[in-house]
Amino acid sequence: MPGAKEAGLIALSELALPKALTAAANFAKLGVNLRMAVNVPVNALAKLAVADIVQTYRPQFEKWPGLIIDVSEEQIVADLAFANDITKRLQHLDVRLAIDDFGRGYSSLVRLKELPFAELKLDRAFVTDCGTDKVNAPLCKTVIDLAHNFGSVAVAIGIEKASDALALVSMGCDYGQGFLLGQPMPEERFVSLLRQRAGSQARAAAAAAHPVEREPA
Repeated sequence: MPGAKEAGLIALSELALPKALTAAANFAKLGVNLRMAVNVPVNALAKLAVADIVQTYRPQFEKWPGLIIDVSEEQIVADLAFANDITKRLQHLDVRLAIDDFGRGYSSLVRLKELPFAELKLDRAFVTDCGTDKVNAPLCKTVIDLAHNFGSVAVAIGIEKASDALALVSMGCDYGQGFLLGQPMPEERFVSLLRQRAGSQARAAAAAAHPVEREPA
């Protein structure tokens, strides 16, 4: 958010965290346990009582998949000691960090092993045209392999072409996000789509359990 002041970003983060956790509980009631992800600046993590917020608003069921907090590569590299500390303080609450927009040049491969991350999110500059571009394709594959070698998952952001999505699948990328897969939408619209999906699955299951018998011609 270019031009946004620190106080405004902290206030926005303080609203976004409870909202995401409450939404996760609503989705779980529909039978969909989603691991939510929220972008939070490092300075907000330092000043907000994140652990208290999570304990207050997190879904109260055993199989809750947890929360991912996206932190930009630039910010997390600037203070590795704090990043490691916040990771240790939140891990018992099933909260993990993701390095967002990885690959913009702020960290080196040597420092990557110092970063406490559960997800490595490929910068969209690598993802765009990775299905055809002879430079981006090997870069994506390298970052995906790096994530797996560190025991984490790889997430491609900014997927807008089917050819890129297919290429990323062939490279072993774990997850993806982008306009090809879904547009930004209000929670109510997403819940409506979940209900439609649940209804379709229920009808398909019923049809499989009770196939229609046809009279011979």
